Amino acid sequence: MSVFLRVKYLFAKSIFVFLSLVVASNSMATIDIYEFDDAKLSARFQQLTYTLRCPKCQNQNLADSNSTLSLDLKQIIYEKLKAGETDQQVLDFMKQRYGEFILFKPEMSRSNAFLWAGPVVFLVLFVVFFLRWYSNNREIEDE
Repeated sequence: MSVFLRVKYLFAKSIFVFLSLVVASNSMATIDIYEFDDAKLSARFQQLTYTLRCPKCQNQNLADSNSTLSLDLKQIIYEKLKAGETDQQVLDFMKQRYGEFILFKPEMSRSNAFLWAGPVVFLVLFVVFFLRWYSNNREIEDE
């Protein structure tokens, strides 16, 4: 094997190894471990991270998301719980900062009352219109 082919082979091999390392380093998962002294505090942390939505991912809760923003929010929750804040205080802080969108189950308020009442109103209207239509068609068939 000539020197040129040997250099070419080593160059190609080193490029392959470099690209493999780049791909492998990007695919490594980060595992955040939040250590609590109390099992109840750990359970509260888990409950809060399942209750709050990731603002970036939008369809994932904080517990399931690995985005940078969700990792930051989990760290904030961890620090607030370690500081002795209640669950409601943490939720109020998150709502103040990100709005009600951060909650998977938004609370009933005047601003979103139509969203809560809308399905019921549409169902009632559908039943009323269906009954009127059915009674009108029945009268036509009876004649």
